[in-house]
Amino acid sequence: MKHAPSYFVDSRFVDSRGGAFGRGFARRAFTIVELMVVVLIGLIILAIAVPAFQSMVYSSNRSLAVNALAASSQMARDVALSTGQDGAVVFVYDPQVGKVQIIPAVMVGTLREKTTAASGSGGSSALSDSPYFDRDVFVPASAGETLEVPRYWMVRGYAPPRSLIDRDSAGNAAANWYTSDVYGGTDPLAAVKTKDHWVFPETGFFPVDAQVVGGGLDGEFGAVDTTLPTARQSFMIRFSARTGVVSKSTNAALFINPRNSRKRPYGDRPTPHEQSLRVDMAEDLGIWASRIINSADLTGDGIAYGFDDLELRDQLIGNASNDTILVKPVTRLALYDERKLGVGVGSRGLNEQTQTLYLPADQDDADTRIGLDLSLFSSMSEGELLTRIDQWVDGDTNFDGVFDLDDEPESRMYLIQPYTGQLQEVLR
Repeated sequence: MKHAPSYFVDSRFVDSRGGAFGRGFARRAFTIVELMVVVLIGLIILAIAVPAFQSMVYSSNRSLAVNALAASSQMARDVALSTGQDGAVVFVYDPQVGKVQIIPAVMVGTLREKTTAASGSGGSSALSDSPYFDRDVFVPASAGETLEVPRYWMVRGYAPPRSLIDRDSAGNAAANWYTSDVYGGTDPLAAVKTKDHWVFPETGFFPVDAQVVGGGLDGEFGAVDTTLPTARQSFMIRFSARTGVVSKSTNAALFINPRNSRKRPYGDRPTPHEQSLRVDMAEDLGIWASRIINSADLTGDGIAYGFDDLELRDQLIGNASNDTILVKPVTRLALYDERKLGVGVGSRGLNEQTQTLYLPADQDDADTRIGLDLSLFSSMSEGELLTRIDQWVDGDTNFDGVFDLDDEPESRMYLIQPYTGQLQEVLR
């Protein structure tokens, strides 16, 4: 077989078909310097792109949070106009979800709830001679959907001075709304209750297996004082029925929000009557709540409005029940990033379990009350931290007691317009 002739040209052998072989055939590789230059260029691009991307995501989440807040107010007004009952939105936070949820609600009745333990048993109502509160009861509305604020974005409601103190039917001062030790517990004389605060939706910090405060962790009632308030506290935007204007009510109300627990009264085999008392077995929360409020004989013992009926009603739907949230109407809201709040008040971060500055609830203690996680700070009391949080949300970020040009507010504040329900941002 004949081969094409080859020629020696320029120190290489080249055949007549144009091929080349010999010492010059090996390809030239990248040098270390060239590789380092390429890596350096990539790092520079990343250094520019990543912060820009993070800023874009942050701005997007902030816009989503603002839109959710604005939509929630309009949704509450729509509920009031369409149902003929007071409408509202309730703000809740569940550490397991990790997001603030905004739930549309509608009023279904009013519960008369005692403030001191009634004495005696059987016969007619012992409540008539006892101080009481008339608490409106709300349930999730079928109209509208639950809205979620992006993770780490939080909402607080403005509680004016002395709004943590109420007066019962006898004119006695009582403290039921925001009763953690941070806010002075149930002592109406606590100095912290005379001040204004930006309150957080403290709805997910409680023992989920306890039906009532101090009750059994197996879901049973137990011998409890039903005047003790649940740890589940929050706020709502409330609109009056038919007119659709912001409600002028300043009274605390009850919002039915069944806890996520299988530990329930009457165990796993309740009778048909007992099933009718279980909120987790209710097909319609509105119908269930109306029946519990209005039934004359809840216990089925043949005695109308007996002492046991009042006690059972309080345990199922009253302020002591962990299936309810005690809420008050607010007309000012604040939207902010919990991470920036933590940095602003001197925290080393957020609690890993709750993703907030709060401690998780002790699930082995039916009397648990929530608290702030002071381990995140080098040295600070709960009172000092609460003051700092209120100042930071107000815009006083250097904590000098005044809002001036040296402050750099990170929160956004909104007023709720009384006739339209629209949110108006307060510029600072």
